[in-house]
Amino acid sequence: MRISTDNWLACLHQQAEDAKLPHLDLLIDATNFDYPLLSSLAALEPPVQLAKLFHDTPEADLAEIGPILLRLNRQPHAHQSWLRDLLASQNWHSHVLVLLSPWGFNALGRHLRHCTQAEWNNGRASGLLRYYDPRLFLAASDMLSPQQGRWFHASVIAWHWLDRDHAARSLSGHHTPHGQVPDPLPRLCLDKEQIASLQAWSAAEDYRRRWAIQPQHYGLAQQESLVRQLVHAQLAANREALHAIDTRDAFIRSWLEANSPRGNQDQPGGSA
Repeated sequence: MRISTDNWLACLHQQAEDAKLPHLDLLIDATNFDYPLLSSLAALEPPVQLAKLFHDTPEADLAEIGPILLRLNRQPHAHQSWLRDLLASQNWHSHVLVLLSPWGFNALGRHLRHCTQAEWNNGRASGLLRYYDPRLFLAASDMLSPQQGRWFHASVIAWHWLDRDHAARSLSGHHTPHGQVPDPLPRLCLDKEQIASLQAWSAAEDYRRRWAIQPQHYGLAQQESLVRQLVHAQLAANREALHAIDTRDAFIRSWLEANSPRGNQDQPGGSA
């Protein structure tokens, strides 16, 4: 159910109060975020704690447009006023994760920075785990093994975000005192199935954007339901070993029409 920003923010403050936290931590994906994030933060008094998670990674040149961690105090009016302005901006819900964490800020930043880096193909390939994108966060979390999930979520009591339908979503962390977490953290090594799952979610978002399809085109009520259908369609295309974009798109159109409540051929993404 769609939630108002004011009600969502009130719920976050209540949960932080229950956890005896004087702050809220925000993980913001600054990629393609049309908001003066860093300049507006520079003017805040008292200043916020801030970490650019791509610092000291292979993506360091993109640090200012990558994931940015903020710790906002819950009491100073200036911090909360800034947060309300942020949550009034366009498409903010596609860029903002809120987390409750009792860890020190520097330790939290190091931990979340480590979690952006993944490797696969027995260490012969490496890249980003874009868990900091709210649209991909749950997919990234779900594909982790239980052991990976325990240390991935060790710094967090709970994660909060709004989904594609502006409904409040949350995921419990696996909070562990900082001193009990492995140091150094293990490498995040992904297997073929994990990579295929993540790629299917990314491809689903790409297909939805390119064809401008909406849930009602296929008899669905929610954006989240549409994306899940698209993920299943992408995985089905994988099983058919379809790689050429035109052939793959045609297969996905047919799959959606056959497996959704109503495949409307007159809408974008339908057959000609």
